[in-house]
Amino acid sequence: MTDSPPPVTQELCDWIYSLSLSDIPPEKVTRCKYLILDGLACALIGAHLPWSEDAVKGVLSIESGGNCSIIGWEKKIGLLAAALLNSTFIQGFELDDYHREAPIHSNAIVLPTLLATLEHCGAVDSTPMTGAQFLLAAIVGYETGPRVGLGVYGIEVLSRGWHSGAIFGPAASAAAATKLLQLPAPMIEDAIGIACTQAGGLMSAQYESTVKRMQHGFAARNGLFAAFMARSEYMGIKKVLERPYGGFLSTFSLGNGRDPAYRPERVVEGLGSTWEIDQIVVKPYASMAATHGTIDCMRALQDKYPKDFVAHRIRKITVDLSEPAFKKGGWKPKRPMTVTGAQMSCIYAAAMQLLEGEVQPAQFAPAQLERDDVWALMDKIQCVHDAAFDVSVDAIWQQRVHVELRDGEDQTGETKTLTEFVAAPRGNKIPLSNDDILEKWRHITKDVISQDRREAIEKAVLGLEQVENAGILTELLRGRTLNVFQAGHDN
Repeated sequence: MTDSPPPVTQELCDWIYSLSLSDIPPEKVTRCKYLILDGLACALIGAHLPWSEDAVKGVLSIESGGNCSIIGWEKKIGLLAAALLNSTFIQGFELDDYHREAPIHSNAIVLPTLLATLEHCGAVDSTPMTGAQFLLAAIVGYETGPRVGLGVYGIEVLSRGWHSGAIFGPAASAAAATKLLQLPAPMIEDAIGIACTQAGGLMSAQYESTVKRMQHGFAARNGLFAAFMARSEYMGIKKVLERPYGGFLSTFSLGNGRDPAYRPERVVEGLGSTWEIDQIVVKPYASMAATHGTIDCMRALQDKYPKDFVAHRIRKITVDLSEPAFKKGGWKPKRPMTVTGAQMSCIYAAAMQLLEGEVQPAQFAPAQLERDDVWALMDKIQCVHDAAFDVSVDAIWQQRVHVELRDGEDQTGETKTLTEFVAAPRGNKIPLSNDDILEKWRHITKDVISQDRREAIEKAVLGLEQVENAGILTELLRGRTLNVFQAGHDN
């Protein structure tokens, strides 16, 4: 890497400042609205999960009141704390989006940042912001986070133990907030500089802890802090992305063995013509992205062999994974297991799909994690690393499941083998349609909010360009929601 890398930070910030809604293809603008709707669904369903309530309790014990709403609660709190908690809710159940090449849960960064900015400015500055401004700022955030990640080879940082979205996220938050605040390009660069120096997050959070659900919240909070500090003329690191010593890309690429170690040009490649929003994947299942290929293999086998592929006939199941998928989801669960751990486990996902036919929130209720039949089946499932799946960004999503069945019909103990392969999980290479996202929104929120409230949020989001005061979103999101583990039984 030369001592004079291209000035990509300034180029990115100039683009953020100059971008208008009319510069963006209409279909991308429409897609953004459906992504926002999906993110809000995840927030509403996540607001009163047990670990979310613990997070609220902890934050309220150290934070005083403020101007910003806690989604799903009848409480307000300060700007930064609101962004932290609302992000934690969106990440609360592994139902939220991810970017297929540079893994970041964009909604868990962008929406809490913008909602807090919206409400804070409305209260402090009496500055109403339109739905069109909100929409434009969201697109800026959706574009910035993955681009920063692509500069360090995206998904590869997972293999080295970084929680990728928490690494790329502060820049995305700062970009979105500064766009909504209408800051000039030099201040945007200051904000991204302040944000990037706060990046961090360890993937060991996926095992016993619940802090994995909060790590995107740290990024949202830190990027939002950066934006408001920049607005106050506090100077950030200039050229923070491309600096050869101590810059974001150079530092987070250390030890990757690549030549070149990082790629500044990927941050700005195709700005305004190639849209990263096209690579944002909406999840059909309530589990980490790397488990989705496993679930799809299991579903396909169930469809093909409904009589043979049943739990009591399983001798052994082997799941072949790429290195990132194996390191993130291929570990062997040990009892007892947390809900977080279950949602990060390909083995648990495979067992639940076989036993219950789906992997949705109900499959992660605490009682499910204690079932003896689940653990008996998981003991028969093994994940292995297949290096053939590491050759490209596309290949890493490939998975293969081998199933050895005990042929009980003739009592000979003869083994029958079934195999299924998927090139990419559902919704990955072929995204879920806008109608699919709308169906998901309605399905997962039906037991946690009223129909009237659901329809009002849906109308506001899908008509954002016509909304004169985007503060209506925060009003609709404030107010009690139900615990999804209990709601289905209560309603």
